Amino acid sequence: MEYFSQQVKPHLNQDLIDEQLWQGSGGDMVRAAAVLFPFYWKQGAPWVLLTQRNEQLKHHSGQVSFPGGGYEVQDKNIKHTAYRETFEEIGVPRERIQLWGFLDGLPSISGFHVTPFVGEIQDVDNLVIDDNEVAKVFGVPFAFFQDPNNRVKNRVKTPFGVRHYYVFDYKGNVIWGLTAQIIVQLVDRMNQEQP
Repeated sequence: MEYFSQQVKPHLNQDLIDEQLWQGSGGDMVRAAAVLFPFYWKQGAPWVLLTQRNEQLKHHSGQVSFPGGGYEVQDKNIKHTAYRETFEEIGVPRERIQLWGFLDGLPSISGFHVTPFVGEIQDVDNLVIDDNEVAKVFGVPFAFFQDPNNRVKNRVKTPFGVRHYYVFDYKGNVIWGLTAQIIVQLVDRMNQEQP
């Protein structure tokens, strides 16, 4: 994993996040949020850990997502939000997470400005799933997302014009929306020449 992390890190943001956003203000969005884009090692290769959200949740119910959620007042900053939400949803404490950097924030349709933090989770065999938030947890080989044949780009007409969105289908697990956008952002950055 050390070799792989050295391949990923140069493509991540390492500089400080805007102070307002860091403290939970999402600018034009309702508020800030953060997710963890978690890698783990399996069968000698990097895999991505994903969750499927509970059908009863208010936002993005039933969708595949990264662990994460909205900034709360007790969070020191949005990085802490990513740590807290990962612990609450899948039981991984921050001591088992090694952050490598972060990607550009994205607006969600539910009014959040979401900052994705990228890193490694150690020991994914002992997850504690919060059934109220998470229906299931599963892994996808990162190589699956890197294969352009697995990325489908769809168009949809909206009141704001035509919009594009990406879809991945891994063994019947459909990954789209913000989660797919975040994955595409990292894959595309890694496909560009070394920074």
